[in-house]
Amino acid sequence: MESLIYSLNGFATIGLGIFFFYYCFVHKLRGDGRKMKLPPGPRPWPLIGSVHLLGTLPHQGLTKLAKKYGSIMFLRLGSIPTVVVSSPAMAKEFLKTHDLVFATRPYSIFGKYVCYDHKDVAFGPYGESWRQMRKLLTVELLTVKRTESFRFVREEEVSSMIGSIWQESGHGAQCVDVKKRLSSLTQNITCRMFASRTYSDNDLNGGHSFRQMVEEMFAVAGAFNLSDLITSLDWIDMQGIRRRMQAVHKIFDGFAEKVIDEHIHRRSGERKPKEGDHVKDMVDVMLSMAETKGQTILRVDIKAMILDMVNAGIETSSTLVEWAMSELLRNPETLARAQKEMESTVGRERRVKESDVMSFEYLKCVVKETLRLHPPLPLLVPRESMEGCSVAGYFIPPKTRVFVNVWAIGRDENVLEDAHQFKPERFMGSNKDVKGQDFDLLPFGAGRRGCPGISMGLSISELALAQLIHCFDCSVEGEVDMSEEFGLTVPRKNSLFACPKWRLTTEYPSDTCFA
Repeated sequence: MESLIYSLNGFATIGLGIFFFYYCFVHKLRGDGRKMKLPPGPRPWPLIGSVHLLGTLPHQGLTKLAKKYGSIMFLRLGSIPTVVVSSPAMAKEFLKTHDLVFATRPYSIFGKYVCYDHKDVAFGPYGESWRQMRKLLTVELLTVKRTESFRFVREEEVSSMIGSIWQESGHGAQCVDVKKRLSSLTQNITCRMFASRTYSDNDLNGGHSFRQMVEEMFAVAGAFNLSDLITSLDWIDMQGIRRRMQAVHKIFDGFAEKVIDEHIHRRSGERKPKEGDHVKDMVDVMLSMAETKGQTILRVDIKAMILDMVNAGIETSSTLVEWAMSELLRNPETLARAQKEMESTVGRERRVKESDVMSFEYLKCVVKETLRLHPPLPLLVPRESMEGCSVAGYFIPPKTRVFVNVWAIGRDENVLEDAHQFKPERFMGSNKDVKGQDFDLLPFGAGRRGCPGISMGLSISELALAQLIHCFDCSVEGEVDMSEEFGLTVPRKNSLFACPKWRLTTEYPSDTCFA
């Protein structure tokens, strides 16, 4: 009984401490607000702030709140002061005008326990180390020349995907899980780009499959984690998410170590390939630079870069193509127009090559329209203010988390007519792109924290989508379900199952080349 009383007293002390922290925080915040005007927003609840207003799909919940409080909105998520931006004009203020002030990332347990204590480019804090790694990406790894050098990889893997869909369907007799096939495609392309080979389930320690590892990383990255919002409870790990992160990090770290060791072994000359057998991949480039005098690229930096490639390269492209297929199947006239455009250039005697895609203006409009309605990262990766800043007449305190709701921006009726409808033709004849220059279309962000792999991702997505709709006439049973599932990305809640019908005049599989 005495021990129970001590335990209860301990919990009471913790509760009083949390309440005192909350009171002091809100009192200070309101005191600052009287001196400097904060953006409008909902009144926070004790401890949880405005978390209860987000719902199961936070990008949609924040869009509803923005209609009430405006395109720049202040709220508190747990103990975290947060600003949500929901218009092109406000996005330009944060991502261009004041880009440097908001160039860093907030601390997160995902960054700490999965991303090698924030050493990667996606989640790493702004600073000299981050600038060096970002430069490595843009100047060495994701250049136009290197993207072009992997064209044969993309064409081979997309061709393989088409074959696997046709075989799995029993030559059109049954429906196929499109998401599964697209995930395998992007996984294989990504691995071949950084490691020159694909990886089977037997290549990971402990009997874990590569796909399971990737899915778990995305699950814990996008999980609703109280420890990130109520920092005073970080030590408790009430949801067990930290343990899951540590477990999946251990699996990934073993995989990354194997990749690096394979490259070092090959470079040592013990398994020296014949000339032309091995195209210099991204790990080769990083190891070469690590050996260069004056470079400070450590083994952990290479592992963190591989992690970014896996996270950014696999899920975003497959999610984009699956949403595009879903929209096209819901809009058969749009699908027919895209197929007609390809037939006018390629015909129906051979498959589409990547060089053909450059001339498919309408197909590119389909991709842009899909990114407008279904951005893979609807809230982007959050930023954080490094100092106090005045934006649009409002004061943004230091250490404020910033979400840019590109999902809301893309569906803003004040910017676009019929903003909720899928109309790729709205981009025909327009020079609007998705690379961060047009702030009403920001699926990949902008400024210093914009995605450096846009060209690589688009080249995969456009070729995969082109071959899918050029090779197959697909159908679905009933209506296409467009429900979303929130995580690090926002994929379809349920996988897209489609029944393919071969539509080229050359019988499959005799026409397996791109000639």
